[in-house]
Amino acid sequence: MDSSRNKSLTKSKPKKIIAGIKLPPIENCDSDIKTIIEVDPSFYSLIEGRPIRPDSSIYNYKQHIKDVAIKRTLHGFLVDEILRIDKDMKIETEIYQTASKHFDEYQKSFDKFLAYDNNKTITVMKNSDALSKDLATQTEEHKKINHEMATLKSKLQYTEDTLVILLSFQKFLYKASPFLWRNLQNINIDEVRPQIFIMTSDLFNNIDIESLKNKLNQLPPTNLYFENTDQLFSAFALLEQQNLNYLLVTEKLTSEKNKFLKALESFKKLLQEELDYIKEQISETERNIKVYEAREKEVKEVFYTILEQKIRFLVSSDMALQIFNYIEFAYEKLIAPNNTKISTLDMALALENEYDNLQLDISTFDLEIIKTIEKETYDDSNKEIKRAKEAAKLLRNVDKLNKRLRSSYEPSRRKAC
Repeated sequence: MDSSRNKSLTKSKPKKIIAGIKLPPIENCDSDIKTIIEVDPSFYSLIEGRPIRPDSSIYNYKQHIKDVAIKRTLHGFLVDEILRIDKDMKIETEIYQTASKHFDEYQKSFDKFLAYDNNKTITVMKNSDALSKDLATQTEEHKKINHEMATLKSKLQYTEDTLVILLSFQKFLYKASPFLWRNLQNINIDEVRPQIFIMTSDLFNNIDIESLKNKLNQLPPTNLYFENTDQLFSAFALLEQQNLNYLLVTEKLTSEKNKFLKALESFKKLLQEELDYIKEQISETERNIKVYEAREKEVKEVFYTILEQKIRFLVSSDMALQIFNYIEFAYEKLIAPNNTKISTLDMALALENEYDNLQLDISTFDLEIIKTIEKETYDDSNKEIKRAKEAAKLLRNVDKLNKRLRSSYEPSRRKAC
């Protein structure tokens, strides 16, 4: 058992390259290494008063994750190797027991076969030797195949762990990227990734390669906002500066809070004085209410008369109809046809939301380009206004010509002498 384990360790010394990642070799453990407890037995007992060393390096954090992933992969490989060796030993013991049983049977019947026909026994022995050689070669091939199968499964497990780590890094970078960019790229941070490699303890379980390819092809493309590490450092530097600004603002707010509490005490005193004054005003207000009630009746009469006179202008005047036509025209041009007969207020609110969305989209473009577009738009609108004025002038002239032509065809209105 130990010799086979040492052979597997010596064979795994050269570095292996799996999915573009170099795996470190498995090193033999030195028995001369001493632990901290052997050097200082009271190391983990004396903790009081000892400062804790901070370890906030992201490089160490990444290195620890890589080491843990590699150790887990190597541990899984060794466990698979142990299971394979145990299974092979069980199979070999069963083969040995059956072979020994058959040997005893053959030994008992050997004398009978030898007495019956010596030549037949010689041919049977030759056949048995050939079969034993074939059995030995098949067992060796079976061992090699099992070893390759365990190696492939350990590689798949290592690839799964590496993919999970990379997806976690990708999620971290997506969270650090701007919110507007994530909306443009349709990135969902809370999306749950399915498990690609489902490993079982059965060494003889088949691996569906087509399903693995389909799952890998279903993964979304990697669109990253940060192209290098300097951009990430600058983003975190801005966040740190923003947090410092927030701390300064909170200190200012605490000072203002203290001032507010002091002012609150003085305000309570003033409030009590104001309450007394309000009580006096309430009594005076009650007297005024009676006067205002009489005034209310007079104002209502005047209001209803004005409402009867102005209601037609507010509802069916040319200006109100013109405003409705403008809003409906803009709504149908920019959003959708008004088939459901939406009210003027709803259409105006929809246009306002559309305007806000357009302003957000414009804020992402270059300011110089927007200025040039606005200038061209204003120039075009001025040209259209000038053309509209000229067209209106021409229309007035045409109307005058039509009136003159009509008057020229009409008979004269002079009285007959």
